[in-house]
Amino acid sequence: MSPRLRTILRVIHRWVGFPFGVFLFILCFTGSLACFGPEVQNWMQPEAALRPSSPPMSQTGLIEASHQLKAQLDKGQFAFLKLPSQRDPVFRLWHYDGHIFRGPTLAADTGLPLLTSDVVGGSFFTTLHSSLYLPTPWGQCLTALAGLTLMIALISGLWLQLRRFLPDLLLFRPHAARHRQWLDLHLLGGTLSIPILFIVGGSGLVLQSQKLLHFINPPSHAARPANRHQAHSQTSPPISDALITKLAQNAQQQWGDEGDGFFMLAGKELALYAPDTLHFCLYRQTITASRPRLPPHNLCPTLHSVFLGVHNLRWAGFVTRCLYGLTGLLGCLIIGSGMRLFLQSEQNHLCHHHAITYSQHIQQRLYRAVSMATIFGLPLATLALFWSTRLPAPLPPILWEEGLFFTLWGVSLLYALISRHAARHLLMMLMLLGLGTSGLDLATRPFHTGRPALFLSIDALAACLGGACLLALLYHPHYAKKRAILGSKR
Repeated sequence: MSPRLRTILRVIHRWVGFPFGVFLFILCFTGSLACFGPEVQNWMQPEAALRPSSPPMSQTGLIEASHQLKAQLDKGQFAFLKLPSQRDPVFRLWHYDGHIFRGPTLAADTGLPLLTSDVVGGSFFTTLHSSLYLPTPWGQCLTALAGLTLMIALISGLWLQLRRFLPDLLLFRPHAARHRQWLDLHLLGGTLSIPILFIVGGSGLVLQSQKLLHFINPPSHAARPANRHQAHSQTSPPISDALITKLAQNAQQQWGDEGDGFFMLAGKELALYAPDTLHFCLYRQTITASRPRLPPHNLCPTLHSVFLGVHNLRWAGFVTRCLYGLTGLLGCLIIGSGMRLFLQSEQNHLCHHHAITYSQHIQQRLYRAVSMATIFGLPLATLALFWSTRLPAPLPPILWEEGLFFTLWGVSLLYALISRHAARHLLMMLMLLGLGTSGLDLATRPFHTGRPALFLSIDALAACLGGACLLALLYHPHYAKKRAILGSKR
């Protein structure tokens, strides 16, 4: 590779990777959490995490839940009834509020509302991942652009390191210089996760691009509401116990298990939609009273459904979802270490100048603040969101939880701008919240709640994050100097 081409690739990698590293870090972090949306929802609502029975729902519960659905439709509110599944063993009577899915939780055996507060749940991270919580089409534009920059950063970085790719495949030198350590960490994370990052990032880029194309040039078909989740029906369709029972029996015969499916209006009829976990490709089959049987079809009827299956992972088991989640966290490690290397190179570049202008100083501080708000502020706001679902809410729950998340994230950026010790203080807060999550869980969760492995897993992940922050604090230069001074005095 010629020196000129290497220089061009390095400039592209640095100045494409850092500005969009903020969005890529958000997408990787929230994508990892979105892989476990039902589990996150159940941790936030411990009363709903009941031990699933066999079968997961009773006939009585289904009939009573359908009455609750009819009551919502009679009020003119467009809602749908999500059926219990192994991952989420309760009925969800949800509606879409423009950002997230929310609504009452119903017991699987009785169909009666459970005493659970309405929380943001796992759909909050799904929305943050798909649209950055911004209105259409701005959120989709940013995520599509971030996906494109991810492809550019992966290709340029792989090209730069192609000659040393095999020799440095699993190379990490913990006793090398600090810059070398971060570079080894950056290359190691990229080597381990680059195949899946290409698959996930490429499929996400295609899906978001298709959304934008449909928004710019809508497909020609009969007029329908702009948002089917926000549509209102003047007269609710007839919903009888016999209809609900018949649809459930037909679904059992054709799909084997109607769990994780949902009842929702399809035109003027009530339809039962197939579970998303039924096939690799996300293709939602429906049965209604007028169409109780489905004709044979291809498992992947369109290329779009293939990309949905690859990216959304609704079909996957626990091991595959863990692999995707781990890849997302490795993506965060790659981006975080890359931002750290970018800051170090910029600082070294300024050190070669004898006089640093005020604008250069402000620019360097802004780079540092954005990096800290991304790497430390987002996990801190996420842990605070988990805590807020278990603590008394001074405001309406959804408003309180969302407000706390975005406020704390914004405050971390402002604090990083004005304080030189922001990194150390944010690490301390992350450590306290992470290590304290287990105690909060035990203090606020009913002891009769089933599925202990679910709560133990999330508590353990939070504790691992807190432990990592503790190790980072111990090796922080501020405390390293103190230990050196104490050692010299002894």
